[in-house]
Amino acid sequence: MGNRAFTVIELLIMIGVMSAILLIALPMHAMRAKRPDRVEAKAQLFVIRDAQERHKLQYGTYTDDAARLSNWRTVVGRYQFRIRTADSWQFLAQADGDFNNDKLYDHETWTIDQTGAIKKVK
Repeated sequence: MGNRAFTVIELLIMIGVMSAILLIALPMHAMRAKRPDRVEAKAQLFVIRDAQERHKLQYGTYTDDAARLSNWRTVVGRYQFRIRTADSWQFLAQADGDFNNDKLYDHETWTIDQTGAIKKVK
């Protein structure tokens, strides 16, 4: 046979190998794409903590009113921020991530408290 073409079996094997490579590579790429947003969200949580500390020095208590804090925004990238609780001794700020832009902010949640401890809640 002088034909120099691929057989159906060779094509199916090639498609299977390419599919396996894609199944491995796509989730890794998706995780890497979230990293810059996550870093920015953590940095913004530290800005919120600093603003809370300045507020406590000035007024003697932490606040849950975002308008009374300076130098932070309620939405950064794919994260939405809010102060969950605040009193004279402690506060808890939260960053909710929305990675598919459906405005539900339910994919990843980080918190920070007055000690500066950042925790992944969800």
